[in-house]
Amino acid sequence: MNGNPYLKKLKAFDPKTDLTVNETFTFDGSGIEDSALFESTENDNAIQKSHPNFGKEFTSFRANSAISATLAKISNFDGSIVLIACDNAGNVFILNENQGSLELREKFKISGSIIKRPAYADGVLYIVTREGMICAVVTGLNRQHDTQQKAQLLWQKKLEKGIHTEPIATGKLLIVAALDGLYCFEAYYKNPKEKAIGKQLWHQQIAGGTVSTPLLDGGTIYLGTEEKKLVAIEYGGDKARISWSVEASAQIRVRPSLALQNSFIIFPSIDGSVYCLDKSQRKLRWVFIVKSPVLSPIFSLPIDGREYLFFGADDGFFYCISEEGKEVWKYKTNGKIRTEAAYWNGVIYFGSEDNNLYAVDAKKGNLIFKFTTDGNINGSPVIVDDRIYFGSSDSFIHGIHI
Repeated sequence: MNGNPYLKKLKAFDPKTDLTVNETFTFDGSGIEDSALFESTENDNAIQKSHPNFGKEFTSFRANSAISATLAKISNFDGSIVLIACDNAGNVFILNENQGSLELREKFKISGSIIKRPAYADGVLYIVTREGMICAVVTGLNRQHDTQQKAQLLWQKKLEKGIHTEPIATGKLLIVAALDGLYCFEAYYKNPKEKAIGKQLWHQQIAGGTVSTPLLDGGTIYLGTEEKKLVAIEYGGDKARISWSVEASAQIRVRPSLALQNSFIIFPSIDGSVYCLDKSQRKLRWVFIVKSPVLSPIFSLPIDGREYLFFGADDGFFYCISEEGKEVWKYKTNGKIRTEAAYWNGVIYFGSEDNNLYAVDAKKGNLIFKFTTDGNINGSPVIVDDRIYFGSSDSFIHGIHI
């Protein structure tokens, strides 16, 4: 790899000497009352509580095992919302969400442990297991004439290595990152008799393997690797190739994110560094140092005309940083944070391995409420109108008014 002219090293940028991102900020870990990076507005003190039982549980649904995967939210053909929940024992639950109630529409089981959110496109649900199984299931959703159809297995593949990432479905392609590289399958589906469905189009080997979910950006896939690299893969037809890569200081194990109108790639590493890379120039803009593994995807959010980045770390802190890589606030929990945040009505929501779902003021970092479960929360929360749903290792899906 050292002879690769497209490999750029980020190590030339020493964060300890070349970049300082925290010098002008001091925090006690409980959130701050006023940040100079946010403009004052008349509504600064008014987090809107959209429901009289704000922060309280209104429903729950019990699975058969712990839930590590994020729920999948699907808009059905009639405008209704369907939630897909998967537990660690391989059970899949299709749930109708009806103004705050969860009604079991269908349940089925596949072999293996489901630890990542499934993908969905054009009525087909794509599920991967930690053991390396890929299952494409026809659901009957989004097909008005098939409303009574039961879930049916369309195709399945068993890879040689395990899968620790979310599948990506475009409607025509299915992209899966496994421990031995990146796979692309034919996913254009009209009817079950199509022989091409499920055909492997290409396989791009990744040195060292990957547990990072891919990021699709046009005809390019960005992916973190166990060899401490962010790789850019160009693909089309039945071919793919690594066009360039950059080195980080440690393994990259979560999905990269796009920021500032898709001009920059933000990606964390397990040594506690969060990188911002100009994707067109392939130049590093800044590094934010956490000094604890970051295994939470970066959530980007515009507020008052500026962009802010939100993520959690294994030190138990949830961070808000500016588009320049400056710390705005941080909030302390008592467990590792590995969920991607969700946003609604001025509030950031995230789970922690201290068994709590947290609601925090997005501008100031103040706690709005926390909801305690009997298990860790590793899947990201999903918002439907003024309701938030999330799974826990206590085997329940919880519904909270927000």
